[in-house]
Amino acid sequence: MCAIARKLALTATSLVMAASAFGATGIGNTSADDVQLGGFDADAFVFSAGWNPHAGLNGDTSGFGTAFDAYGSGPWSLLDKYDLNAVFGGVGVLQFGFAMSSGTAGTWSVHNTGAANMVLDLVFAMHAADAGAGFLFDNQAINAGQTLNGTWRIEWFTGNNNAYPDFSNLALFARDVSAVPEPGEYGMLLAGLAGLGLLAWRRKEQ
Repeated sequence: MCAIARKLALTATSLVMAASAFGATGIGNTSADDVQLGGFDADAFVFSAGWNPHAGLNGDTSGFGTAFDAYGSGPWSLLDKYDLNAVFGGVGVLQFGFAMSSGTAGTWSVHNTGAANMVLDLVFAMHAADAGAGFLFDNQAINAGQTLNGTWRIEWFTGNNNAYPDFSNLALFARDVSAVPEPGEYGMLLAGLAGLGLLAWRRKEQ
């Protein structure tokens, strides 16, 4: 499925979820560019009334469920949570930052403190009022020692006056996490494999 078709399908999914909204809560102006990381918009998004991704010990992925399956497979794992009473603590080599410039907008960041480049599917899922939205960054690369800065905003409606609700909480989820060798490490890897091959050939000759 091409990228445009996937985004159209996910947008349709979002609209279906919004149609089942409680009261006057609705998708409003929510779109993939509401959350950015490293200067790029999210690859896809979903909106779901009644969903709180922060809920439960391991977070709640039901709001995006299988909606992001077109971009990969495998289970989602909670990376970290943030709310107005508890800040990010980070997980493993990844450290996260979050700030609010208003009740409906702010900044966030991801920092790779490790010595290896990383690639992962990353979901930024936030909750406000009685709804949540998940934003997918597909095959997101974060190089060793790199910090990616991003922005976020809330643009769904709640209440009878179609106002944007204030931020409540946030959860970050990941899957398909892998470490990628530095370019220089590829040379060492190939040299090591060549050495092993030579050693095996010599043993065979003997």
